[in-house]
Order: sequence, then structure tokens, then C-alpha cells
Amino acid sequence: MVFKDIFTTKNLVFLLLLLIVLILLPQISELIMLFFACFVLACSMLPIVNWIDKKTNNRTLSVIIVVVMAVILTLAFILPVFTITIEQISLFFQSVPEKLAEIQTYLHNFNFAGHSLSEFVNAENIMDNGQEIAKSILSQSWNITMGFVQGIIVFVAIVTILFYMLKDSKYMKDKFIEFFPDNMKERANEITEKISQKVGGYVIATIISCFAIWIMIAISLLILKVEFAFSLGLIAGVLDIIPVLGPTIALTLIILSAYKRGVIVIALALVLFLGVQQISNNVIRPVVFGRFMDLHPLVIIFSLLVGGKFGGLIGLILAPAIAAIITVLIDELYLKTINKSK
Repeated sequence: MVFKDIFTTKNLVFLLLLLIVLILLPQISELIMLFFACFVLACSMLPIVNWIDKKTNNRTLSVIIVVVMAVILTLAFILPVFTITIEQISLFFQSVPEKLAEIQTYLHNFNFAGHSLSEFVNAENIMDNGQEIAKSILSQSWNITMGFVQGIIVFVAIVTILFYMLKDSKYMKDKFIEFFPDNMKERANEITEKISQKVGGYVIATIISCFAIWIMIAISLLILKVEFAFSLGLIAGVLDIIPVLGPTIALTLIILSAYKRGVIVIALALVLFLGVQQISNNVIRPVVFGRFMDLHPLVIIFSLLVGGKFGGLIGLILAPAIAAIITVLIDELYLKTINKSK
């Protein structure tokens, strides 16, 4: 009798579908991460949507308002990044010939122990290499353009997925709970709510962390009188979402902007930038993420290290959210159960 209860048609179909998903998992891992990222964003927006829904009594309108606001804010952050990036790179390449000529003159005029420095360093090779590097970077314009187009497609996909996740959140939640027996539905509902709250806290913590970096970088660059200090701070804050690569791009733009101010200003900008990164990684992120996600800073640091090792760039970005889900499941399904039995 027990055998018949277990091996029902419904259970066999479910196991077959689960097996297919596991087989296809390596091929659809990027798609899964995309939907998980949308789920994280939806959890952060859901309280606002529910609040507006109570006022308007129109779920679709509430979702449209929140999604449109989110898109506007996102573009308000992204557009300065592209504007400053294009402008700074353009100015840099325009000044390359002049700077190379200055280097050549300096090498020719500088004497050490009665010998010209140009005797030891071939200035013509430096100029040729510099021009080759510039041509190589410019030749990548097509790849950059294609990457930009792909980014727009992904952005549109995220907005669309977000819309339906927020609009049909109750429906999807009810369908998920249907997988559990009647005596476990209430418990499953509670766990789902807690996961949603903690994952939503991840987005809030990320925004606060980026804002803190924005302010610190902007103030540092203002002190050094570097051009576009406010915008460069904003770029550094936004790109900090992308570990390693984001700060590297931001630092490159800062160096390009500080280029006119001389070597000392570039060195000071580099030191201040690295200092801000250390404060962010070791103080702000662990404390802020721990506060809004109710996770210990050590758990946050450990999740970032594991996420980076096994999930690469995307794993690093989403590691705290994944850690939040795992801690809720361990707490609710294991720790509370064994402590209650005592």
C-alpha cells in the first residue's frame, strides 16, 4: 500500500521532470541565475508594490509604477557612467600623442652620469607601442557595441520578468506551496515570507553600500581637485556591485581624469581609492549586509569567498542573497526542530 502511495503517476512525472532539470542544469545555469537575480529584485520591490496596491486597489498599475520608477533610477545611475567613460577615454586618446612627445623630449634631455637617458630607453619604441595599444583598443569598438546591444536585451528581459514576478507574486507563491502536504503548507508559507524579507534586505544593503562608496570617493577626488569628482564617485559606487571588474573600471576612469593633474595626484587618487575599497570590503559591506539581512559579518565574508570560487562574477554578486536563503532554511528546518524536541 505504501509502495502504491509513493509511486503514483504524479510523483513519477515530478521525478522525471526533476531529473531532466538536473541534466540540463549546466546548460541553463546562466538562465537560472538571471531568474534568481530577478527574484532578488522582486523581493525588494514587493513591499512597495503591496503598499501602492492597497491605495489604488489595482495590482497591474501598482507594478507598472514601481517598475517604471526602478527603470528611471537605474538609467539615472547608468547614463553618467557611459557619458563620463566615453568622454574621458576620448580626451585621453586625444592627449596621447602630446604626452608621448613630452616623454620623448624628457628622455632626450635627462642626463645621468654624463649619458642621456635616451641611450638606454628607446623613445621611438615607446611611441610605436603606445600607438599600437591605442589602435588595438579602438579596434575593439565593434565588440563593445555588440556587448552594449546584448546589455540592452538583458535589461529588457529583466524588466519583463520583474513585471510578471511582481504582478503574479501571490499566484506563484500559492503554486509553490501546493507542492507541500496540507500539514506543512502553513510552515512553508512562513519560511517563504522570511526568505523574501531577507533577500529583499540584500538589495537595500547593496544600495546603502554603493551610496557610501559614492560619497567617500567623491569627497576624496574633490580634495584632490580632480575633474568630474561627483560623477566619478557615482560611477565607482554603481560599479562596486560588480566585484573586482567594477572597481578596476572605476579606478581606470579616475586615473584618466587625474591624468592632467600629474603623477602625484594620480598616486594619491590611487591610494585613496584603495583605502575606500578596504573600508568598504572589511567594514561597510559586512556590517550593512549583516544589519539588513540579519546575518553575521563572518557569514557574509564567507559567502562572498565561496560565491566567487564556485559562481564566478555572478556568484560574487548574488552570494549574500544565496547565503540568506540557506541560513533561513537551516534555521527553520533544522535548528528550530531539534531545539523544539529538547
